[in-house]
Amino acid sequence: MAGRICFYSLSDVAVIILLSYSIHMFRKVLLILMISIMATGSAFADDASLSSLLVSDIPVTYGDEAFRERILARTEGARDPIGLVLTGGSARAVAHLGVLEYLEENGIVPDFIVSNSMGSIIGMLYAAGLKPDQIIEILSASELSDYFSFTLPIEGGLLIPSGFQTLVDSVVGADLRLEDLEIPIMVVCEDLVTRREIRITEGDFSRVMIASFALPVYFPPVEYRGHLLIDGGVVSLAPINAAYEYTDTVILSTTFYDVPTINLRNPITVLNVAFEAGKNQKAAKDIKEYDDLIWIRCAVEHFSFMDFAKAEEMAGIGYSSAAGKAAELSGLVHSGISDEMIAIRDGYEQKIAHTVRSLSYFNRVEAAAPSIILGFSLESDQEWAAHKYLTDSVDLLFGVQYRDRGFETGLGIGGAFDITTPETAGAYPAIEGFLSLYPLDNLRFSFEAAADFCHDPWYIPQMYLREGFDWIIDARKDFYSIAFRQGFEYMTSFKGHNAQSTALAISALFDGNLRISWFDIDMSLGYLLSADSIIFENMRHYGEVRLSSRFYLSPHETFFIEAAIFSRFSIDGQGYVPLFLSDGYVSPMIGKDVDYYNHYPTAGSPDEARYHASMISLYAGYDVPVSPTFGEFLIIEDTEIGVYADMLMRDLSFSVSAGVEFQTSISLIGLMKLPFRMRLGYDSWANSFAASFMLSLRM
Repeated sequence: MAGRICFYSLSDVAVIILLSYSIHMFRKVLLILMISIMATGSAFADDASLSSLLVSDIPVTYGDEAFRERILARTEGARDPIGLVLTGGSARAVAHLGVLEYLEENGIVPDFIVSNSMGSIIGMLYAAGLKPDQIIEILSASELSDYFSFTLPIEGGLLIPSGFQTLVDSVVGADLRLEDLEIPIMVVCEDLVTRREIRITEGDFSRVMIASFALPVYFPPVEYRGHLLIDGGVVSLAPINAAYEYTDTVILSTTFYDVPTINLRNPITVLNVAFEAGKNQKAAKDIKEYDDLIWIRCAVEHFSFMDFAKAEEMAGIGYSSAAGKAAELSGLVHSGISDEMIAIRDGYEQKIAHTVRSLSYFNRVEAAAPSIILGFSLESDQEWAAHKYLTDSVDLLFGVQYRDRGFETGLGIGGAFDITTPETAGAYPAIEGFLSLYPLDNLRFSFEAAADFCHDPWYIPQMYLREGFDWIIDARKDFYSIAFRQGFEYMTSFKGHNAQSTALAISALFDGNLRISWFDIDMSLGYLLSADSIIFENMRHYGEVRLSSRFYLSPHETFFIEAAIFSRFSIDGQGYVPLFLSDGYVSPMIGKDVDYYNHYPTAGSPDEARYHASMISLYAGYDVPVSPTFGEFLIIEDTEIGVYADMLMRDLSFSVSAGVEFQTSISLIGLMKLPFRMRLGYDSWANSFAASFMLSLRM
């Protein structure tokens, strides 16, 4: 290939050299300009960061002017306002109610309240007009764990407090605002956006309340006017300075934490105490700064931060602590409860009664607004009070739930686990959905559908359908209940390409329970129809009766004995009387088909019980009075251990299942419980060891 030669004139060369030099200089200038811009931007960024840092100790107050006017209207400028500061402390903050009760009895009513954390829940409800005993009634109407749902922390928290917000709205109303309260209140929070203290005196009541206790990691931060608010107690235990900006007469009620027995080698405890140290030092400095401060130190420091079961005891301690400051409090103005406040309280009586009664039915209150919950559920069909006959798996699901007035629905996907016997143990994919309708507080229509893929062939699912109707005829929470329940269940499964197994059960029963001091009584009387297909082939009719009672043998309700009698009997004499896991007898024989009995030659024919299957049960146990914790992050509570003996009679045959039982609840800071129950023993029917499990964690 021939080469190519180019010839340039002298002027051309000069132009090329000049152009090359110009490009080089342009690149150099451009580089210098970029470096300058970056340096300038960095300087601006540094200045902005420095400015943010220097103002981070300056609080932001919303509604300050109106707050001052409301305080002035209460005093009419004739005296110094009385300010009350309520600190946090989780369950310990219930002691503030005793302080408020003592102040009321002596005619002392604060002209304004400053609070944070759990102290804000107490302070806001009191400022809204509720009496101290009404607040205790609301907080103890049900376990607080019933109001919180476990979720993925995509919004910044593990727990969703939508149930608690619904509870509050059911009493005070969904449209109540802070600026409309009878007593002015300032709620102190911290902001993740500006890193500053946010003082709120106006806004949506329940939303601000949720923000006031939004403890990081546990609860998601709450949006408020461009801020992301968290619990103000993470920085300041006692917001005294805020109160002194409006008066020179301040009462401080504290519920600090000081347990000498905590494990300082626990990593979570180490982290908590490390943060606590700085807050304690700041609180001590603030308290010592004001000589005229009336400090009521509620002596509840030794209580656990989630010990809500001792609410009345802590309120009593708060009352005594306030009484110890009688001399200092006697010099304050005794204005007493206003007529307006008395009228407001009278109006709350009916709302509180309705809320407590609603909780006694299905442990729910009517949602004030729609809510969507994304989270996990873990539930066993062996819950003996569920009145389910045809299912026997433990389901771990991730899903979504939607709740609105009188309406709940959800869909979950995950796994189903059969852990009833070693022979059938396994795990398989599952999908479930449900719909619940509440036309009245004491009526519920429910629909469930589930599919799992445990059978051969694996791609053909086992299907389970259930319809339920529950009518709580009358109930009084923790005292008695009378109910009528009806259920329709259908299950179909495939054991081969051409083999199909189906079962149908229709039940109707009345049940009731009675709780009186040291003993409990549960009873039920019902009817069961079973068939082998949806067209009611081989239809059989049964009656069933159950009676159980628990007697406590000690005044502290620690030792107890439980006895029960159960019988299912044939009404039409058509054959085999079945047993189900929900009946409570622990045996690998329960709920198995004919082929399964070949594994147990001593078991006899599955249709051996033609007339009745009856059981006498005895259980002796010990209710453990202590609740061990892991850094008060995970709490082991409601623990029982005991021994059981169940005597089963199937017509003339006799068998015994006996062993040990253990049950407990693993609780996340006392607000999300995972109940667990296990029985492990020996069954003479199958001549082998047997076990049963019950778990329940719901969204």
